[in-house]
Amino acid sequence: MDLSGEDVAVARESQPYDVANGAGRRSRSWRVGSYGPNSAIVYALDELRRKSRDQARKNPYAGAAVDRLVTNIIGTGIVPRSMAARSVEGLSDAAAKSRKAEDAAFRARIQKLFLAWTDEADSIGAHDFYGLQALAVRGMVEGGETFTRLRTRRPEDGLTVPLQLQLLEGDHCPHLKTDATVRIRQGIQYDAIGKRTGYHLYREHPGDGVVATSFGEPVLVPATDICHLYRAMRPGQDRGEPWLARALRTLYDLDGYLDAELIRKKNAARLVGFVKRTLADGQEGPLGTDPGDDDGVATLDFEPGTIQVLADGEDMTFSDPKDVGPNFEMFVRESKRSVAAACGLLYEILSGDYSQLNDRTLRAALNDFRRAVEQWQHHLVVFQLCRPIWIRWIDLALLSGALRLPAGMTRQDAYAVNWIPQAWPYIHPVQDVQGKTMEIQAGLSTRTRKVAEGGYDAETVDAEQASDNERADSLGLTYTSDGRQKPTAANGTPPEASTEEPPAAGSD
Repeated sequence: MDLSGEDVAVARESQPYDVANGAGRRSRSWRVGSYGPNSAIVYALDELRRKSRDQARKNPYAGAAVDRLVTNIIGTGIVPRSMAARSVEGLSDAAAKSRKAEDAAFRARIQKLFLAWTDEADSIGAHDFYGLQALAVRGMVEGGETFTRLRTRRPEDGLTVPLQLQLLEGDHCPHLKTDATVRIRQGIQYDAIGKRTGYHLYREHPGDGVVATSFGEPVLVPATDICHLYRAMRPGQDRGEPWLARALRTLYDLDGYLDAELIRKKNAARLVGFVKRTLADGQEGPLGTDPGDDDGVATLDFEPGTIQVLADGEDMTFSDPKDVGPNFEMFVRESKRSVAAACGLLYEILSGDYSQLNDRTLRAALNDFRRAVEQWQHHLVVFQLCRPIWIRWIDLALLSGALRLPAGMTRQDAYAVNWIPQAWPYIHPVQDVQGKTMEIQAGLSTRTRKVAEGGYDAETVDAEQASDNERADSLGLTYTSDGRQKPTAANGTPPEASTEEPPAAGSD
């Protein structure tokens, strides 16, 4: 049942929230519009982009915020680990073992082929695949979104896999291009059920002055050829907003304040004093100096221990500028905290100031921040960027003959992959490793999972350990890291055979 106007008026009068009915003294002037997830950004997106990029170029804290976000989200790269495997259900033990060995060999071929392709991934040859990941995330943070075009190449191009990637800033897709009659909304083409079918993209960046007159009309590119990397803040949001949007006002004002304070301190250090005197024509300047220039500036040099006698009519006033006061550092710190909170960063990471943290508070803060970063990694970068690239790469690797599926394995089996971000560094290396070991021994986790959390692949680690053990055996070497060896005491004797007496109580 729809409420009538009278019913709505009555409901507002009895509104239990002070900020909702506008009757309170403090919220009386608080009036906001009802914006949808797209109307709120459509007319402001261009301005937000320009101001965000301007601050990232000029403001050290804005630039640091972008750098720290990219570094923590991507680092050295989010690496794929193939999970391709066939079912072994119903097979004998010997057949299952043989199939698992074949699948492991196939996964090794995939990893080797993908590693070779990473250096060829960039269509312009400036970055490898992981450098493109970092550049895509930087474009999303600064400009709100990044488009990655999947460009299929010809076999004669000589690529490991005939696929390359072209990164485009959000400006390539005109956000003001909307036509409901043909289902175009903010430069994105939709079908009758609301699925994205294409993107209208300029061939050249509209902001490049050299080509500003030649970028022409946007071209419709199929959605299957585009990876749209952006962070949606509301359901139904089509385009992304810069991550610095909520911090732009503070960044701009703080930069201006610090610049003004620097100029004030420079002027205070330059101006020693002022001499008041009216000079007749040809008369020397104050205190024996030459007359001042057109701007009234005269140079006055004092030697150490100088006693200067003022002439009749001369009066010297020394500059005594006021100090900035004790609240300067507190104000700047709180401004940085505001910027960090708006960008999703920790203040300490943005500013490099860890003076107010101890080990426990640092661990708690980093755990919360890392949880947010992992969310961005898997919900944004992996799903919107890495996943479609991997699927296209597998398809083209199979079609080009660079890969061949084992008998009985489907293409869907080959798509299986685990994306592993760069591992977080240990806060307390010994304690952290001991904690992981205890989890594995207690059955609370697996060795494969813990190796993956460290940014590595368990199969690769196992292969490297087997190779190390084989080389050590051939050379007659024994290491304590070799789990096949019995533990020894400090003197090299097995513990059960050790003849050393235990130390007496109270001895060192």
